[in-house]
Amino acid sequence: MRQQIIQEIARSVVAAGGVENIVRSLVEATARGTGAKGCTLFALREQDGALTPHVSCGVGEVYLQRGQIIADHALRQVLKGNSLFIWDANADPRIVRREELKREGISSIVFLPFRDRRGVRGLMRLYFDEPRKFGREDLDFLNSVTELCGAILEMAEERELVIRDAEETRRTLVRMQDERRHFLSFLSMVAHDLKSPLVAVQGYLKMLLRKASDRLDERLLQGIRRSIQRIDGMMELISDLLELSRLESGQVLAELKEVSWEEVLSAAVEMAHELADPRGIHVASDIQHPLPKVFASDIRLQQLILNLVSNSVRFTPRGGRITIRARRDDDRVVVSVEDEGTGIEPQKLPHVFEEFFKGDPESPEGTGLGLSICKRIVDLHHGEIWAESPVPETGRGTRVTFAIPVGVTCDLRDRWKLGETGAETPSLWRMGVRGSQGGDRV
Repeated sequence: MRQQIIQEIARSVVAAGGVENIVRSLVEATARGTGAKGCTLFALREQDGALTPHVSCGVGEVYLQRGQIIADHALRQVLKGNSLFIWDANADPRIVRREELKREGISSIVFLPFRDRRGVRGLMRLYFDEPRKFGREDLDFLNSVTELCGAILEMAEERELVIRDAEETRRTLVRMQDERRHFLSFLSMVAHDLKSPLVAVQGYLKMLLRKASDRLDERLLQGIRRSIQRIDGMMELISDLLELSRLESGQVLAELKEVSWEEVLSAAVEMAHELADPRGIHVASDIQHPLPKVFASDIRLQQLILNLVSNSVRFTPRGGRITIRARRDDDRVVVSVEDEGTGIEPQKLPHVFEEFFKGDPESPEGTGLGLSICKRIVDLHHGEIWAESPVPETGRGTRVTFAIPVGVTCDLRDRWKLGETGAETPSLWRMGVRGSQGGDRV
């Protein structure tokens, strides 16, 4: 129980802060309570085993810096955890600097080791200007005081290490964010530079296919068609990379405004039909009205739903069904896109929102960025997104669900992004601020 009480007191002291002042007060109170001339707390340096004064009262600084005052064998016993009481410092053979003690007016000395969970970490030295004697109970109590000092210093050291590690982690995170931002800026520039010549090549190949197909043999026509398909895939990748760059850099924050969920879903369902009908896939909707307005980007919410629909279209056979559902759930709107497709393998399901993740790396369809972009759009609105496969109710297909909080969801931490993008801050913030709440198909 004694050890537990000491640990709890030390924990409270460290949590309250001002550790050095509290340790000093503890040393001074010990000196006053025992009637000592002075008291010093020495810390044991790990690198060389030297004892250095940590906190002291009642004795001169020059005296403290002159080094060891007891013989090596006596000091070793103290550092093994044994208390040492010198009743007559002027005559005891274990004292190696008696003249200096005499000049300081010191007659008796108590050496008390203090320890933490790793062992002895130093000692407390009490000085008396007249011979003193201590009983076993007195020494036990003084040992408790030194144990408390050791526990406080250990916890303070651990806390300092945690603070240093946290600060280093924060600096590393900031550096990584800066590097990522620079990389995405470079990526955006390269993507823009690639897009123009690819559009030109794509246009030329399509014109060639349209105007000269009757003069080319089938082998050349197949080569042109494959080239156009490859360019289409590259154009999709470039578009996704540009979109990822815009989302990461905060450019879309300027789009945030009060929007109607009803209008967003109506437009998304209409465009979903345009994606699915040519593939012979039926699109159904189950929207519970009315739905509230939300502070969001209507463009990105529509893009989010269409990305999910597009993903489902790729993996749903002709004649299948894709269902878009939406409902209000307390202070958020929950939207899901469910299909009757091939589903996702259980071991791949946790990775579907990762960048460039594709269940089939050899598949020419998809860039591996679709669901990653979806997650970033949801994160922008401080919501959450998850995938289920197979759908629990049907035992087949996949359902991706996201939830967006109702009301204002722009976070104060996004202000720096608004400054970078040059957005008009007042128009974004006039509605007030609420804190944040808290890959392609394979």
